[in-house]
Amino acid sequence: MRPASRLTGQLVAFAATLFAALPSLYAQSPPTQGEAFEQGKALGRTGNAAARGTISGSTAQSTVPSYTTNPPEASYFGSPGLGTQAAARAGACASGPAADPSCTAVQFSQTNPSQRPSFSIAPTDPLLTRGRAITADPQAIAGNIAGTYSGCAVQTVTTPDRFETAICHQYRTLETLTCDKVLIVTPIQTPGCSAGQFLTRVTADPCPACIDYLAFDFSCGTNSYTMHVFTIDKGSGQVYMDLGSQDVPGSLNTQIPQTPGPSRIDGFFCYQTYYSQSCAGPNCTIGAWFYNPCQGTSYYGANTFAMPTTVSFSDTWDNQCATLEARSQ
Repeated sequence: MRPASRLTGQLVAFAATLFAALPSLYAQSPPTQGEAFEQGKALGRTGNAAARGTISGSTAQSTVPSYTTNPPEASYFGSPGLGTQAAARAGACASGPAADPSCTAVQFSQTNPSQRPSFSIAPTDPLLTRGRAITADPQAIAGNIAGTYSGCAVQTVTTPDRFETAICHQYRTLETLTCDKVLIVTPIQTPGCSAGQFLTRVTADPCPACIDYLAFDFSCGTNSYTMHVFTIDKGSGQVYMDLGSQDVPGSLNTQIPQTPGPSRIDGFFCYQTYYSQSCAGPNCTIGAWFYNPCQGTSYYGANTFAMPTTVSFSDTWDNQCATLEARSQ
């Protein structure tokens, strides 16, 4: 309950006082409509001050049963829904005290829908037909009030139907655009060489007093290296003595430890050869050893060469016209 209940009681008492005074007022000559309106307005204003002073929290607490300034329902403010609280309150009031005014209101809301009579109002019911007559011509029922209120004026306004025709155009302008389709060719270098391709030569001169010096030629084989060992005449530069060739394990861009090459020890020749390979990035170094175990001499030489590569090509299309082709669809 709220202080509004106290206000309602005050207004009812005021209305009763007003109606009790009406017979004595109308015992005199009846006023005009404008005078009656002004008198009623003045009488209402005189009661406002007296009624306003009696409306307060203390008045409501002493007059309204079970009034409190902090009702538990205040916690419902801002809740997303009241279904749970309403069901709990209805269940509590179903067996609650009959003297509780709030439970009386709850029970009334729960039982009234099934108790009030059901009825239907037809379109021809006087409530509707007379209401339409009043709406169509209020002056026929309430009279002409133009003389009472100077601010009122009778106007008849007729607005004809309005029709508007709207036209819009949608079109696409012609444009001349150009684009390119570019073939991008990318070379791909793969380490490797074909059979018989020369790689490098390592030379050695273990006997400065001799007429020739040693040469180690390395070339690519099918799946290995071919190591050719021979001597070269120091004066003419021609091959002086061929010591033989041998396929030795090896491939490009690999690390190869000291590995035996062509060797011969008999009554006429006495030599042993070895080779190795070490690669760092695109460059490889091949080392060669020459031993003469009969004389107890040895020599080591090395040479660095750029790793051979084979070239292949990859091509892709850069279609710069894709966006324009999509627009033309």
